[in-house]
Amino acid sequence: MSSLDLDTVIEFAMKAHRGQVRDGECPLPYITHPLDVLANLRYTGEVTDLDMLAAAVLHDVVEESGVPFEEIEKRFGTRVQELVHELTRREPTAEETSGMTKDEIWEMRANMLLEEIGKMSLTAQAVKLADRLSNLNEARRSKSGKKLDRYNKQTAKMLKIIPRKANPGLWDAVKKLQEEITES
Repeated sequence: MSSLDLDTVIEFAMKAHRGQVRDGECPLPYITHPLDVLANLRYTGEVTDLDMLAAAVLHDVVEESGVPFEEIEKRFGTRVQELVHELTRREPTAEETSGMTKDEIWEMRANMLLEEIGKMSLTAQAVKLADRLSNLNEARRSKSGKKLDRYNKQTAKMLKIIPRKANPGLWDAVKKLQEEITES
């Protein structure tokens, strides 16, 4: 069993995300998202592995806050760092997006994400499902029309890449929500 202390992980993520907010009307502090991902992983996914739970809390600290992977490894261990690394998106460079429309850039980013998900371990894919469940719930409330449809279709593509065995509870919850949005 890991000697990780989730309180310490949460405090670290709170400091890393301090001053950041989520999108939408009446935005909440950003830390509410990693905590939602943690709750999804623990309660919907029934995960008790502390390294996975820590990775859920820390999954955005590199891309959103610039925390170095080395610091995550030093504080929380190699496995947590490796999971966070798998979950951290690579963004296209300015050169790669030069001359592209917003829709073309979105499509490029979506394809990059799907490719990255296909290379993830089942463990990281389980955390990604908890993340997508959180994001899809938020999207249902904050996006509409083309943006919601596009995000929902991306979710369907994710579910074709991530096998249900990664975490049946989370996979089923994401699938159910994705289908509800499709039908609405």
